[in-house]
Amino acid sequence: MSYRELDKRGMWVRHEPAEDVRRLGVEKVLDVGCGNGRHMIFPMSVGLDNDPRAVAVARHRGPCVLGDAHHLPFRSDFFEISLLWNVLNFVEDPNQVYAEANQVARQDPFYSLVNYAKNAKWILSLKGVEG
Repeated sequence: MSYRELDKRGMWVRHEPAEDVRRLGVEKVLDVGCGNGRHMIFPMSVGLDNDPRAVAVARHRGPCVLGDAHHLPFRSDFFEISLLWNVLNFVEDPNQVYAEANQVARQDPFYSLVNYAKNAKWILSLKGVEG
C-alpha cells in the first residue's frame, strides 16, 4: 500500500498516521480525542476523550482520562507531543483545543483534519494559537 492513496470517495487517506509520529522518536504522547485508543501505541501513551464509553475501551490499551479537550488536566510541557487526529473539526473551539494541546507538549501538536460535511468550510485560525 502506498503512503497515500485515494479512498472510495476520492479523498487522500493515510492508513497508519501513528507511524509518522513514531518516526519522530517520541515516547511520552498525549492522544487528545483518543476514541478507542487505536493510536495509543507509544511507550508512554496517555489518552483523553470526553466519551466515557470510549475511555473504557481505550483503557485496555493504556492510561486514559475522561476529560474536555478545551481544558486539559495536565501541566505544561508534560508530554513530548500531543496528537489531535480527527478532533479539531468536532470541538466547539478548535483554536482553544490546539492551544491547550500545544501547552502540555514540548513540540507543536501533530494533527489532521477530516471534514465529513459536504461543502463545509472550516479553517483553523492562527489567532491565539502562537505561544
